[in-house]
Amino acid sequence: MTKYNIREPTDKEISKCINILYSAFDRKPPVDVKGEEKIWKALIESEIGKFLIAEEKGEIIGIGGVFLFEKVSTFGYMAVLQEYRGMRIGTEIFRNLLEIANKMNCDTKILYASKLGEPIYKKFGFKKRFYGKMYQLPIQPQQLRIAYKEVNILNTIPDWVLNLDKKAMGFDRTNYLNMRIKLGAKILIIENEGYGLLANKRLGPLIATNLEAASQIINRSIVLGTDHLIIAKHQYFPKRIFELFNLTELENRACIKMLLGKEIKIKLDLLYTIGTFAKG
Repeated sequence: MTKYNIREPTDKEISKCINILYSAFDRKPPVDVKGEEKIWKALIESEIGKFLIAEEKGEIIGIGGVFLFEKVSTFGYMAVLQEYRGMRIGTEIFRNLLEIANKMNCDTKILYASKLGEPIYKKFGFKKRFYGKMYQLPIQPQQLRIAYKEVNILNTIPDWVLNLDKKAMGFDRTNYLNMRIKLGAKILIIENEGYGLLANKRLGPLIATNLEAASQIINRSIVLGTDHLIIAKHQYFPKRIFELFNLTELENRACIKMLLGKEIKIKLDLLYTIGTFAKG
């Protein structure tokens, strides 16, 4: 049996954690690893995020994170190196993260799981809500044949965006969204109709009151370099978006939204894409 201990990473270990996150699933780390490192450190410093690592003989073999929003906690950045899987390392990391959320009196716990991680979370009582799938966007913007709406790029977040986000997600993410903008993410808006957060070539979340606004924001994001997004495939998602955009589904890049505890009021008809999901 592998002997390991679970603890919080030091500042100097954050870049290593990021590399573990990607190498665990045979994926290349982002080009801007330093930018990703800044996000992790900002999450920790703002007390929004807490990370744990599993360490064996001085080497990091697994990681995970929990993100705290008053009575709601979300989980992500879950990964264990392939050669250490099947040893309950991921389960123990997650168990410790749950303890953190419980100590913070979080009534609702949310995560976006990969298929690999779903059985682990089921054992803790998490239940499925909807699926998400990652799609590659076309290189060029599409001819939408819908009424033109002006998309603006802001470096501050107006109140109506924060209210719309809270309405869609069911909890307040003001501090998190402001932090992302401060660290270089772009916010694309159509006034009073929708917004999208663009970072690391991904558009997400995308929250909008109508398909036309969502489509215009997607199109503008393509011009700005977005190459993929994670579509939230729930009962209200408009399938027409696949007629408007030539989307290519990426293999083995699916996720499942799961929830434990108190249900929160969300507006799925506003939710088009999500920002990320648990990796393991």
